[in-house]
Amino acid sequence: MADVPLSLAVISTITPVIAGAVPLTVGWIREARRDRQAEAERLRLERAELVRKRREQCVRLLRLARDFRVLVENTHESTGPELDANAVRVRQSAADIASQADEVEFMVPGTGTEALALAAAARELGAPIADKENRELGLLSNPPVFKEFDQCLAEFTQTSRMALGSGHHVLGLRR
Repeated sequence: MADVPLSLAVISTITPVIAGAVPLTVGWIREARRDRQAEAERLRLERAELVRKRREQCVRLLRLARDFRVLVENTHESTGPELDANAVRVRQSAADIASQADEVEFMVPGTGTEALALAAAARELGAPIADKENRELGLLSNPPVFKEFDQCLAEFTQTSRMALGSGHHVLGLRR
């Protein structure tokens, strides 16, 4: 045999191994990139779902508060058995607002104070109606004063809009 340099023998042995490993390495890199992209898309979808849920919580509280306001107005105009039935609904509606405000406080950062203030204003507005003695004594002749309730409603609306204005803000992310 002719003198084959050792380096040539080593290179000729290693070359097929390297040639076979290059496509595997390229495939592995592509697969890793696809995995990262799929994970990023999954996270984006989860974040979008969280923003949607937070928005729903705020909208539900706003809807409950507005329905409560109408119920209080209607109850004030009612008499007799209708008054008693509406009083029960007012009490339940105030409790629903308080429960929803608790959910909003935990789910939507930055809106808790306003949500709880709205619930407190609803309780205060509904308390005279819910009190059976007030109804029996006819102490509901003065119209309800919605000033504080309306102010709390407006503040919660504004705060929730700011908190939900951008999904990035809601999630604590930066662009």
